[in-house]
Amino acid sequence: MKVLAKLMAGQVALWCVFWLIGTPLALLWYASGLCTVVGCGIGEPTVEAVLLALFALTSAIIPFISVATWRSASKYPRQARWQTALAIGAKLCAVISALLAAIGLAVLLYMVFVFIYADVDRF
Repeated sequence: MKVLAKLMAGQVALWCVFWLIGTPLALLWYASGLCTVVGCGIGEPTVEAVLLALFALTSAIIPFISVATWRSASKYPRQARWQTALAIGAKLCAVISALLAAIGLAVLLYMVFVFIYADVDRF
């Protein structure tokens, strides 16, 4: 719990939050979403269920990691211009990632609603 508290308070180094947590999480999100859309698991419902679960999990976690990235970037030292540009770039990536993940989660929840409504309407 202390690690999560430090993460959300921005007390973890920016490079650690961005490269070690945010980037692998974003790659998992992109890969699972792309495989779901393209149909990597067609014919195997287990694979498709795992991909959808992974997409939903990463879509829910990315906004929290984006907040942690934003807070770490706000506390990043800015003695040189390139450090300021790095902090602004990290904040921009955090905002874009959070928005895309929120849209992805909304689409997934809409799909679940439509499928449940169609199943209930069938009776």
